Amino acid sequence: MNNQVSYYNRFGKQFEQSILDCPEPALWTTDYAKEGRVYQEMKIRVAQQQALITGTFVKEEPVLDIGCGFGRQAFLLAQHGFSVTGTDTSDVFIEIAKKLVDKYGYKGRFYCVDLLKGERPGGSYKQLLLLDVLEHIKPFQRRKFIKQIFQLAPPGAKLIISLPHVKKRFSSQVNNRIRKQITQHFTYFTNREEHPYPIPVKNDILKYIQGLFSIESELITTETDYYVLRKV
Repeated sequence: MNNQVSYYNRFGKQFEQSILDCPEPALWTTDYAKEGRVYQEMKIRVAQQQALITGTFVKEEPVLDIGCGFGRQAFLLAQHGFSVTGTDTSDVFIEIAKKLVDKYGYKGRFYCVDLLKGERPGGSYKQLLLLDVLEHIKPFQRRKFIKQIFQLAPPGAKLIISLPHVKKRFSSQVNNRIRKQITQHFTYFTNREEHPYPIPVKNDILKYIQGLFSIESELITTETDYYVLRKV
């Protein structure tokens, strides 16, 4: 995800005040005020994530939110009484997350760390989140990234992964398989696009988690794919 840090840092600096001023920071989008298309999609996605998280995790155990961004889900978890630790490679997003929980008086710890460099937030976690993150990591590094997460979790730990759903229509398949095989190799795209890398599908996930995690359940929707994994 290193190649995209500059993209998200610029994004965070541009919209920091808008995020902090939003009455529903977990639902903030660039078109929040207009209740536009992105906002409507985010509203559905956040609701799906919340239902899956609360149906899978327990409040008695802390949650590690890997790639937490500006703290969208971490904010909601803290709001609902979970003990949450968030990590991200964007220091700008981490600072926004800290300001958000401070503003509302919630508890949350946030660290700018890069798991691919061996950096860790400290501690062991039985409940972990990886929401809309894996697709931002170079394909050849994804197995290593999952191994680093494996090191943070005790046996039996649960990891929830979400990914954008790659639609079956031809244009979507071409964009994901062919165009992104090109864009992933050029800094111009990785610094400017939110999704320059091919998005993983189920067969990819099975390769990344082999010998580390097993799929406990999955939920496939029109926009997002969810996998609940258990450490073997």
